[in-house]
Amino acid sequence: MKKLLILITSFPFLINAQDAKKNKSNKAISIGISFSPDYDYRTLEKGKFSFTTGLNLNATLSKKFEWQTGFLYSDKGYRIPKHAVNNPTRPSEPTHFKYQTSFNYLDIPLKLNFISGSGQVKFIAGAGLTANFLLNESETVTFIYADGGEKEYPQSYGFYNKFNLSSVISAGVEFKLTKNIFLRTEPTFRYGLLKIIDRPVIDYSWDEVTAYLWDVGLNTSVYYKFNGK
Repeated sequence: MKKLLILITSFPFLINAQDAKKNKSNKAISIGISFSPDYDYRTLEKGKFSFTTGLNLNATLSKKFEWQTGFLYSDKGYRIPKHAVNNPTRPSEPTHFKYQTSFNYLDIPLKLNFISGSGQVKFIAGAGLTANFLLNESETVTFIYADGGEKEYPQSYGFYNKFNLSSVISAGVEFKLTKNIFLRTEPTFRYGLLKIIDRPVIDYSWDEVTAYLWDVGLNTSVYYKFNGK
């Protein structure tokens, strides 16, 4: 009877120990590189093809969840397509112009991924936030003349916000290539939560609206997994 009582009272601790051992076996760190061709957009403007690339670090929490962070370099921006110039007074003056802005950011994401499935192919979905630190920005105005000639004028106003915060969601598949190497491909959507600018563009006749950048991309990454199974 005494032995039975000891067994009953010890049973929950034995289960917890087994669960802890199981969870420990699922712990793993993965390091990978990624590249995503993106299409960036800003409300009222046209989109711009861009990219995001860099180093990723994943930490497994359980069999189905992991944290993801890293250091990424991203090129973002938007463009204003060909626009007519109002009332050019001389033949030597341009008749149209177009405009493109590019932003280069250091991105530090923090994302929670959900992983489902077993075997060689798994489903993965994630959501999180990315801190965007502006490294530099460039703007190019191109004037177009009646004879078809063009002249580009690079410029930089320097009044874009140095920090932004973006939401990010993704869903895709993971392919196990070897015991420790796996490949992921994930359609990804990012939306800027903070405006990139808060003053008018003084060189043109319109006022700068509150501007938020968003982009869609196809993120492809290759990882090497340390520890775990």
